[in-house]
Amino acid sequence: MPSPAHPLGTDYVGNDLLQQIVHGTKSVLYIGLLASLFTVALGFFLGALAGFAGGITDRIISLVAQVLISVPIFPIQLIIAVVFPIKSTVMLAVVLAVLSWAQLARNVRSTILSLKQREFVLIDRIMGMPQWYIILKEILPNVTSYLASTFVLNTNAAIASSVALMMLGMAPYDVTHWSIILSNATAQAASGMNTAGIFNMLVPTFAFVLLQMSLIFFANGLDEALNPRLRSAASAKKSKRRGRPDVSQRTVNK
Repeated sequence: MPSPAHPLGTDYVGNDLLQQIVHGTKSVLYIGLLASLFTVALGFFLGALAGFAGGITDRIISLVAQVLISVPIFPIQLIIAVVFPIKSTVMLAVVLAVLSWAQLARNVRSTILSLKQREFVLIDRIMGMPQWYIILKEILPNVTSYLASTFVLNTNAAIASSVALMMLGMAPYDVTHWSIILSNATAQAASGMNTAGIFNMLVPTFAFVLLQMSLIFFANGLDEALNPRLRSAASAKKSKRRGRPDVSQRTVNK
């Protein structure tokens, strides 16, 4: 239970829970960020490939993406972890990413199909610019805000999945990971009869909830900061609250 020396209490062997939460944050974020990085890279590559290549390539990638969107991901991740035992953190990140790219690839494909008909892309094609130049110089800047917010949200989802896999014993054991703290506290609770164990379960649970909410708010703020449409909408709302006409509206009126 909490005390002046241990603000969040101790576990069943006397280790300070606050220190465990602080040290475990590195492990939790590392798995989430690495899995999200793989997801965004794979999703952008496959979405760009489907949007530019078209034909049979587009149909195959779109079909696989539609199937992955339609089925529950975690049971499949659990099956993969059973069939192919996860030996390292990198392998865990790959398992989390290989089934999480579908929605991102679908949205990137839709964006590219729209941008392919824009004047600046058509000019690059007429000038004979290679596909990689068009993707990196013309397409990527237009989806940067979406990729950034998706990266944060995928980090959120990857953390939740990694916690579940680690608690089920399907991921490499990491003594500093929050899921191990939660698992030990669950065992200590002894079916809810141990008050200290129940409180120790609440500590990592609250840390998870706080981290998840923080990442969601950060993703929303990041999207608003990088997305030109959301920035203009926010500036228009601020102008209305101050009783001033929007600058863009005054320009249109002129």
